[in-house]
Amino acid sequence: MKEILFKKKCNAGKGIKSLSISQQSEDKDSTTLVRKSFLYHVTKTQETNPKTDPPQIYIKKVFDTKKKTEKFFLKVKGAFYMTHKRLLLQVNFQHTLNIHILWKAKSFSIKNATVLG
Repeated sequence: MKEILFKKKCNAGKGIKSLSISQQSEDKDSTTLVRKSFLYHVTKTQETNPKTDPPQIYIKKVFDTKKKTEKFFLKVKGAFYMTHKRLLLQVNFQHTLNIHILWKAKSFSIKNATVLG
């Protein structure tokens, strides 16, 4: 069984756009919850030669053998520049991925865990 929820929010006056997707699936071995979100904030900038820093990346992975759970979290934050109607715009973004797996097997070990990719 698989359930998917999609949310889209947009505030053009503030230059914000948000998308989120939640998916829950269940099979004989596990119950999996996957959440993805994408947030964008667009602002005008007066910089003539903007510098872009590399995005910041946060990753966390946790195994809990007693609760038979596996969790994975990824967040990427950064900014890029683009032009629109001869205006230079800065786009700040944040992308997140959150995966939570509850294993149903009586004997849970990291060897049985699935590689996420």
